[in-house]
Amino acid sequence: MGFQTAGCAKTFYDANQSFRKALKDDVKNLVQAEMDSMVQQLKDDFTVTTNFICDEQSSLKQEIENKSNIIKHLESETLRFQKEINVLTNPLTSIEKISRNKNLEIQLVPQSRNENPMLLFRNLCKTVDLQIDDENIHSCRRFAKYETSSDRPRNIIVTLINPRLRDQVLSACYRYNKAHKDNPLNTNDIGLHCEKRKIYVTEHLSPECKALHAAARKFAKEKKYKYVWVKYGRIYIRKEDTAACIHIRNMDCLKKLS
Repeated sequence: MGFQTAGCAKTFYDANQSFRKALKDDVKNLVQAEMDSMVQQLKDDFTVTTNFICDEQSSLKQEIENKSNIIKHLESETLRFQKEINVLTNPLTSIEKISRNKNLEIQLVPQSRNENPMLLFRNLCKTVDLQIDDENIHSCRRFAKYETSSDRPRNIIVTLINPRLRDQVLSACYRYNKAHKDNPLNTNDIGLHCEKRKIYVTEHLSPECKALHAAARKFAKEKKYKYVWVKYGRIYIRKEDTAACIHIRNMDCLKKLS
């Protein structure tokens, strides 16, 4: 009887162990299957995401390439247009210089209601010891401002009979100022009895040339160039007394010197 009881107990124990092992294997298989499913889902999701990113990157790269080609085309067109503009502008600039080569400009002369510009110019010539007959003076008048907001007086434009006479006046004014460094040409020298102010006698430059001249003076001041001058409508600068003079043809010339 005792032997039978012991045998039944062992049989129950073996069955229980088999059940527990089977249950453990089933749970393990279920967990593994679920994990495999989740990993696969993550792989699928990652693949979809990476494919989307690759497609977007490819699309963006193509768009950038298209825009780059457009920019290159526009730059090429801009360069072509600039060359065409220069081709058209150069003859016009030459014509404008020729049209002004008999003119000189007197700057910073105070204005008055009853002034006589011709008399002021005669007084100037007398001061610099230069005789000019009236028949050699075509006109002498105030000229409209290019910058209407400026508080500077309008310049006086004198048109002479030929460029040679114009250059004689400029040369005489230059010599006078060089000989009178402490008291250069001023308002008293042209017969104005007012507060003494320095005046300037220069070539009559085009607006474009004036702008370039102003830019050259600013550049020279910043870069410590000693001389800036205009001769026959051309602008020159020089670093120091022993340096070579440089012809400033356009703004690009100044940029190259920077």
